Amino acid sequence: SSGCGKSTIVQLLERFYDVTHGELLLDGVDIRKLNLQWLRSRLGVVSQEPVLFDLTIAENISYGLENIPMDEIVLAATKANIHEFIQQLPQGYETKVGMKGSFLSGGEKQRIAIARVLIRRPKILLLDEA
Repeated sequence: SSGCGKSTIVQLLERFYDVTHGELLLDGVDIRKLNLQWLRSRLGVVSQEPVLFDLTIAENISYGLENIPMDEIVLAATKANIHEFIQQLPQGYETKVGMKGSFLSGGEKQRIAIARVLIRRPKILLLDEA
């Protein structure tokens, strides 16, 4: 439901800011005691408005990573429930998505963003209304 603090919880888990009262525990450890870089390296976050680039679907899924085999891209897309949609496109994974993913629906953008996170194998997956 709207306005109940889902985005706030995600921001607290990412340590964009810390709780002012009480504590936030992750596996029984106060999150403020965890190394920030270590913590964020284990989180995978998909925001309400995922960012896609004017690249191919495969490049968007593997964005920021080098030499990712196609089978890993397909596996991430399959887990994100977008592979079948991609297969139906004339150029498949080589389809350009347009500026900010303008050629895709909101749900398709989110699933590609989820695949981008899943390919990194995060320990914790945070879906902020995704």
